[in-house]
Amino acid sequence: MFRKIARVATLSVALVVAVTVPPHAQEQKGALVFAVESLGAQTLDPILEGRPGNAVYQAVMYDSLVGFDLEKGGVGPGVAERWELAPDGLAWTFYLRPGQTFHNGDKLTAHDVKFSLERQMGPNSLASAAASMRRTIKSIEVIEDLTVRVQTTSPQIGLPAGLSRAVAPEGAIMPKAYIERVGEEEFRKKPIGSGPWKFVRNVPGDRIEFTAVTTPHWRGRPQFKDLTILLVPEESTRVAMVRTGEAAIASIGPETMLGATRAGLEVLSVPGTMQAVFQFWGTYKPEVKDSPIAKVRVRQALSLAIDRQQVIEHVMNGKARRPHPFATFAYTDYFSADRWKKWADEAYRYDPVLAKKILAEEGYPNGFELKFANTALPGTQFMVNIGTAVADMWTKIGIKVTLKHYEWGSFAPLERNQGPLIGWASMYRTAGRPDAPWRYDGAFSPESIQRLLGDTDNCQEACQEYVKTARALGSELDKTKRTALTDRMVEVTANTWTVVPILEGMGYYAINTKQVGQFDAIAGRHELGDVFERIPRPEQKPWKK
Repeated sequence: MFRKIARVATLSVALVVAVTVPPHAQEQKGALVFAVESLGAQTLDPILEGRPGNAVYQAVMYDSLVGFDLEKGGVGPGVAERWELAPDGLAWTFYLRPGQTFHNGDKLTAHDVKFSLERQMGPNSLASAAASMRRTIKSIEVIEDLTVRVQTTSPQIGLPAGLSRAVAPEGAIMPKAYIERVGEEEFRKKPIGSGPWKFVRNVPGDRIEFTAVTTPHWRGRPQFKDLTILLVPEESTRVAMVRTGEAAIASIGPETMLGATRAGLEVLSVPGTMQAVFQFWGTYKPEVKDSPIAKVRVRQALSLAIDRQQVIEHVMNGKARRPHPFATFAYTDYFSADRWKKWADEAYRYDPVLAKKILAEEGYPNGFELKFANTALPGTQFMVNIGTAVADMWTKIGIKVTLKHYEWGSFAPLERNQGPLIGWASMYRTAGRPDAPWRYDGAFSPESIQRLLGDTDNCQEACQEYVKTARALGSELDKTKRTALTDRMVEVTANTWTVVPILEGMGYYAINTKQVGQFDAIAGRHELGDVFERIPRPEQKPWKK
């Protein structure tokens, strides 16, 4: 790692020079160095990389068909400045911004959009949504140079979100003429996009380098001249590099925030990136019918026993929030966010006295035994600490918790076959996305992997009501009715207390305020790939103290 630090020494010198000489307001100058724990597959071809690569380093050079709402998170204008749904719900028409160009000067048109979407759906694509795109997209038609229509096999209300950077990489727009002229192999060596940063160099296992476009860009013209994204797996090394100025920004976890602050660094938190939840497996199964967790009020009591504010303060160093209901956020589409936030603040309160009372009324005055699988999905190791804290709180109301820790690699197969998890509780998480139905389907549909409310052989009242509501939601075109159906879906599942949010988590970054000025991240967007162009130099906007 000392060798890696030495390699970026020249970058740090350039960066220091950039911040000690006041530049002209419109001048691009200096190097912005970002240290990150993973570069994924480290490919610059959007069809060969999943979300992590797209969101970190592909996002800087590629624009997406649909973008962000920069103020509240969720979807907003992108390459397309607006879009509309056909009256029959079977087509989306996207209207592109005029005047967009790729880095080689070629105009960006509807032909590039059609080419890019078809490439993401193609047989060589590794996109996670490739199969669903092939299943749901019937055809893609260029209406005129700045208008493209996507015909679907059934109403796809969530299609714009699915083609937005707020959700996935499938909406990345690639240059049709350039790829057809040079071929895929050459494109992967010398990729071009239409974003605010141009590709310079890719050093496998080390870094990716970019330079800023010099013309105006709708996402923002970068203030820095160069951008380097460094692979630095060790978190302590990333923080040390930010402290010494060898990097301006580094991704960190909650457990590092306090140390970073004490070292004089700014800590940036990105709201709405995930929820930490606990959930119950197979509560509807005949073999679980005599278990305490088969009872709704017992599951509710376990939530009342959790002091969420204590978890936020002591595990997350105060950099987290009390949650909305499962898999919903302030920016969730077609959702009464304010109403449900008030509901959640009351429902997810800390009330151990009531928790004990409910347990006694349900026949468990002395508590009961509960098996609890503690695990963390990749990139969220702090979830293990949350799970440990939750288990400790349960013991205080008499629950005899058997806590078993699982690495994610060993837990994931259990999730798929579920046999060993039946009758257990476990930690889990949601990701921050604007479209709630995708996550509800994955958790509650009888055909899903998790099938937490019921399966195809045993779908009881709540399961049936969920299926009915989800089906209606999938085909409803009216916005008001769609919001009502989303609220009903949330209500049905929340009242089962089968999946219970603990807190709304954030993404965290250590920042050297001598290297970069104050900036805001995008709610729900853990990664900073769509933020670099909006980061000022420190003399342009100093951090407030």
